[in-house]
Amino acid sequence: MSNMFQISSLPEERIVELAVLKKQCEIEMGWDPPQNYLDEWVKAVLGIRQQDLNLVKVAIVDGKVAGCCILVKQLHNYEGVVMDITWNSTYIWDLFVSKEQRNRGIGTKLLNDAIEYSKLIGCDKTGLLVKYQNERAKRLFEKAGFKLFSHYLIRRL
Repeated sequence: MSNMFQISSLPEERIVELAVLKKQCEIEMGWDPPQNYLDEWVKAVLGIRQQDLNLVKVAIVDGKVAGCCILVKQLHNYEGVVMDITWNSTYIWDLFVSKEQRNRGIGTKLLNDAIEYSKLIGCDKTGLLVKYQNERAKRLFEKAGFKLFSHYLIRRL
């Protein structure tokens, strides 16, 4: 396994590979997403990519997609969160790294690139959601300077 990785915009022809990785990462978190969810996720990712190639970045290790960060900058409603463009902000919609490639700085690099791109396009803040039980991700985001802003509560019916 190589110690090197490369960050680049998502080539459209790698979207299926990325969707497979997304599914693997969701399963690791305890949820097996149905195919219709993954199909809609792919459509959304391609739509975001079409707005600006710099919004969807992937990490490549040994020729394979090993991680991804998806940034949005316009009014969106993802997973119940509306990021209003009047906030002059971006939103990190998704960030994940394959289990085999974790603890190598890939997630940190993807996150830092998203933050820097947000600054470059004139935004003064970026937001994200993280599952309460995802301690690894919370540590990553807190280390990068993210602070708790609100609580997003769900009641199962």
